[in-house]
Amino acid sequence: MNHRERVLAVLHKKVPDRVPMDLCNSANFINDPAYFALKKYFNIKGDIEQFRKNFTANYYDERVLQALDIDFRHVGLKPPEGYQNKTFPDGTFSDEWGVVYKLLGNERAIVKYPLKGADESDLDKYPWLDPFASGRTEGVAERARDLYQNTDYAVAAHAAHNYGFFDTAWILRGFDDFLVDLMINKRFARHLLGKILDLFLGLHEVYLNAAGPYLHTITFCEDYGMQNAPFISPALYKEMLQPFHKELFAFIKKKAPQSKIIFHSCGAVYPLIPLFIEAGIDILNPIQHTAKGMDPLKIKKEFGSEVIFHGGVDIQHALFGTVEDVQKEVKQVIDKLGENGGYIVAPANVIQGETPPENIASLYRTAAEYGTYGRMIGRG
Repeated sequence: MNHRERVLAVLHKKVPDRVPMDLCNSANFINDPAYFALKKYFNIKGDIEQFRKNFTANYYDERVLQALDIDFRHVGLKPPEGYQNKTFPDGTFSDEWGVVYKLLGNERAIVKYPLKGADESDLDKYPWLDPFASGRTEGVAERARDLYQNTDYAVAAHAAHNYGFFDTAWILRGFDDFLVDLMINKRFARHLLGKILDLFLGLHEVYLNAAGPYLHTITFCEDYGMQNAPFISPALYKEMLQPFHKELFAFIKKKAPQSKIIFHSCGAVYPLIPLFIEAGIDILNPIQHTAKGMDPLKIKKEFGSEVIFHGGVDIQHALFGTVEDVQKEVKQVIDKLGENGGYIVAPANVIQGETPPENIASLYRTAAEYGTYGRMIGRG
């Protein structure tokens, strides 16, 4: 099978020749120091331009993906024409949503929540971004079409926005304040989430009008899990967040019916998985098995007939260990999630900057060698 045939087999619940492999999807980029180390490891010469700025992972390098034999290539929206984040004298900067950040090593810290203290009347006066601003789709249709027509890769959409409903709302409002809103200020919360939905619908309309016919997967990212439990109960998610997911995902599927929705939520989200599936997701990322209740074998058994799995390879411990630790981790994850298909190999989150490059290479070499289905079926 070629790269695309392998991915399509999994997306259509068939068994491929080997597990497909993904990297630099919206949910599993490479932080810049690890990217530079990996580039040096493969003796890749010459610099490329950043595809985005003021993040901790700012490079998308085709040469690295080729060296690792990744089965996907990714296409993302652009910022509006001429747009630059506002930078302030103290080194902080704001984004299109009006959130102010500062960089702290490999992390971005929020220093201003622009809707903190706002009331419902403020939501209609807030200077929301324009999803239809010119420049967002510059080159997007051309890149997607070229990948679709002239390569054998699966074509994957980056998230139209880096955060989903829950994340965007609390980043605008403040985490504690938005949790209170969900519980006792529900009218405000729904109004805010409705504003965000309108913007997400607009961004996806622009995105899918340009690239929709060529896409095989579309990623949507947000986080509902801590290490030991979800941030909110299943009942609260179903009442307050799921309706917005349902509307957005139905819109995406109408605009790009051949595409599958990858939904990212790391952490301990086991109680929410049935509700995510009910909302319309097709592929669940990342199956963070170091979090409570996220046993891959159990999740595969319970939900493998309804959803495809993407990710799973531990970045918190295994990728910081030895090459042998990485090999063991990859084999175990493939055995648990990959039997009879339904699994795409990828790291469980963004690869951290200190990750040894030989471990990243080992992840994909092991997956390519071990994850062949003639040898794998029945092993787990």
